[in-house]
Amino acid sequence: MSRNNEDRMGGTKKPDTGSPALSSSPTPLEFVRPTSLVPLPSGGRFYPEGHPLHGQSELEIQQMTTAEEDILTSRALLKKGTAIDMFLQRLSGINPDDLLLGDKNAVLIQARVDGYGAEYVTQVSCPACNTRIKHEFDLGVYQAVEGEDPTEVEGCSITDRNTFIITLDNGWEVEVQALSGYHEKQITKAQQARKKNGLPESMVQEQLRQMIVSVSGHTDKATINKVIDHMSGKQSRYLRDVYQRVVPSIEMKQEVICVECLNTSEMEVPLTADFFWPKQ
Repeated sequence: MSRNNEDRMGGTKKPDTGSPALSSSPTPLEFVRPTSLVPLPSGGRFYPEGHPLHGQSELEIQQMTTAEEDILTSRALLKKGTAIDMFLQRLSGINPDDLLLGDKNAVLIQARVDGYGAEYVTQVSCPACNTRIKHEFDLGVYQAVEGEDPTEVEGCSITDRNTFIITLDNGWEVEVQALSGYHEKQITKAQQARKKNGLPESMVQEQLRQMIVSVSGHTDKATINKVIDHMSGKQSRYLRDVYQRVVPSIEMKQEVICVECLNTSEMEVPLTADFFWPKQ
């Protein structure tokens, strides 16, 4: 006679159905990307109509994620020198070449603060004893310089082309434009070319070449270059001083104390390789 296996094994154990089984599904994750509002030093001035920042006082940017970190560490992009530009365009949605320099720097600082915090540790040279010292700067401390109204600056007037005219002591009317990321790139390329050819730097002249649009109605590059070559040091200084008074920018000077000679000095925050590639 066969025996029932269930009887032999003591029967099968039935599950307890006294209470319903609890759900093990986790709450869905939210993937809302945080953003930051960047006050623009320019307040939207000097941008042409149709530009996304024309008349705008601030810009909303996305905060850095691992995708942007990959851009900053891409060897190919770093070698081409396009990592920072691609990084900024992803966060702001605007080509960095089209940003005025003051606004571009404001976006850079906010992006760095969002990604790695306001503490910025880098090395600087003491102006008194030349000792290289490590110093921690606070990127949350900077001043936006809005710039003066060109019509209120003596010898200066504004045009309807987002430029302004500075009259020099010899009567030359020099039309000047606010420098953008594109102009900054052109200055850097010119300096690199001079260095490659064994020529000395010409930072002042290159800056003037990018700033000047026309001189007393002459817009051709040959005439402008000749003007720059014959411009006196006094005229060049005056031109650049008025430019700094009129064009919006940011000021990043902080107090630094040398641990060697105890000299206290006010230094511009240096944007070195540590800025977006902090040592862990």
